[in-house]
Amino acid sequence: MAKSLLFISSRPIFPITGGDQIRTAQQLELLCEHFEVDVVYITPNQEDIDIRDYIPSVKKIYPFRISKWQHYLNTMRFLINKLPLQVNYYYIRHVAIKIDSILRDYDCVFCNNIRTAEYVKGKNSLTKYLDFVDAISMNYDKARHEAKGLKKIIYEIDYRRCKEYEQKCLDAFDSCAVISDVDNQYIMSCQK
Repeated sequence: MAKSLLFISSRPIFPITGGDQIRTAQQLELLCEHFEVDVVYITPNQEDIDIRDYIPSVKKIYPFRISKWQHYLNTMRFLINKLPLQVNYYYIRHVAIKIDSILRDYDCVFCNNIRTAEYVKGKNSLTKYLDFVDAISMNYDKARHEAKGLKKIIYEIDYRRCKEYEQKCLDAFDSCAVISDVDNQYIMSCQK
């Protein structure tokens, strides 16, 4: 019997409109060859394309429709916590409650970026995989030197938070992937 895996995505996987979605779709397709996969994803859309139209082997799908204003309100939590803005933006309380309620049904979980890592980062009862995609802290490091005004302040804050959060994720997940050697070297060079 195949092991069960919960795949958590910060956005709809289909229709594919960008390179990040291509990567996510390919990962999902590959994982379905080795696991029985259920998918949780966050979407601004009221009606989405069914993932099973593209990858029929996906079992259950849990879409969470979240409006932009809810995301913006969530982002404001950065004033009272130390999470990166992007993690606050995508960390939705009722999504976390649902994930907590079903996690016992899975052998492992796959998070498609650090935006979804917070849902399972502290859970030690199952195997956890994380795709960093890229080193967000490196992107903010570059941006903070070029930005001015409020953007400079925001990039400075999120650079520090992302850098710290990426390191915590390295410790919290059983296996992590990143898209390029440059990003990998940057993340690894920040280890204490």
